[in-house]
Amino acid sequence: MARVRGCDPARCLVVPVDVGKSMAMALVADHYGEIVVAPFEFGLTETGFASLAAAVARAEAVRGPEIVRVGVGSAGHYHRTLVARLRAGGFEVVELNPAAVKEARSQQLLRRLKSDARDLGAMAELMVRGAGRAPAVKTDALAAQAAWAAHRRRKVAARAALANQVIGQLDLVFPGLDGCFSDVLGAKAGRVIVSEICDPDRALRQGVAGLRRFVGRRGVALSTPKAAEVIEAARVALRLPAPERAVLGRVLAADLSLLSKLEAEVAAAEVALGEVLADTPAGVLTSLPGIGVVRASNYGAGIGDPTRFANAAGAYRAAGLVPTSYEPARRARPGQHISREGSVELRQAIIELGRGLSQHEPNFVAYRRALLDAMMLVARSVGQRAG
Repeated sequence: MARVRGCDPARCLVVPVDVGKSMAMALVADHYGEIVVAPFEFGLTETGFASLAAAVARAEAVRGPEIVRVGVGSAGHYHRTLVARLRAGGFEVVELNPAAVKEARSQQLLRRLKSDARDLGAMAELMVRGAGRAPAVKTDALAAQAAWAAHRRRKVAARAALANQVIGQLDLVFPGLDGCFSDVLGAKAGRVIVSEICDPDRALRQGVAGLRRFVGRRGVALSTPKAAEVIEAARVALRLPAPERAVLGRVLAADLSLLSKLEAEVAAAEVALGEVLADTPAGVLTSLPGIGVVRASNYGAGIGDPTRFANAAGAYRAAGLVPTSYEPARRARPGQHISREGSVELRQAIIELGRGLSQHEPNFVAYRRALLDAMMLVARSVGQRAG
């Protein structure tokens, strides 16, 4: 806004771009709101980019602008290649939040009348107001960190979902085995039994001593009490018919194989994150107690270049960790929650940093304990008043 102050609004151009999966729509307007180039579609290809650049060039020839800003609506990952190409082509680019575009459309009483052309009008209005954030510029190390952190996050989610399915299959193939271990898939002995001897009849034939030898030959120790617990679970297990159990056993084996692959990919991603971490600003975090490669890398991927924030408060706002406020008629309403308006990944990463510190750093441990004690006092006080 400081740059356009004193300029002729007719010579300040905005180019809103609404991005889809393979196509986009754009227009060119001035700060009066007058359309210079009517809405047009173009493909998200080099040919399509050339069409966009040509449209902007036509508008520049007509208006001789002092400022031209291109605003691209954030659309998952679809907008990223276009933003990169625009920057490489020398255009001034900002990204627009879809929620802000929707709100701007609502102010025109068009909240339930969505179309690409209406979205472009709302985006143009936002840009005239000076809205839009410059795209985050990432170094090669930051880009690699973000990519590996996202890859690991997806694989961890897939691993958790598949592990739940495996436990469900296990309850049918070998009922009661899951109850013998706090984490049957995480325990080495439990994993061996599930992978290689997941049948109550076969476990019974092994007996306690045989089961211990079987697991021991795989390089894993199994105590006599734990082996006895597994054999007892096999003895009292309610069994499905043998043919059905055999089919479920094959399905279980296939899921276990896939689970092992996911675990290997998670481990490989963590190795890659460890290799790039030292070259990113988040590398310093591993000097703190309770903060390892994964927590530091997730934070680094979430915040990107920390210098884009003027202070910590800006990062907290971007993560949606600031408390909401509701103060009608100058009356503050207490008990408000965090806003949750921002990056979910950054919010989760900051919370994980706090969790790690609160478990290992003495000052944070004491601070967490004090907060919990204060919450207990408040709850007790409320309970007493209610009684």
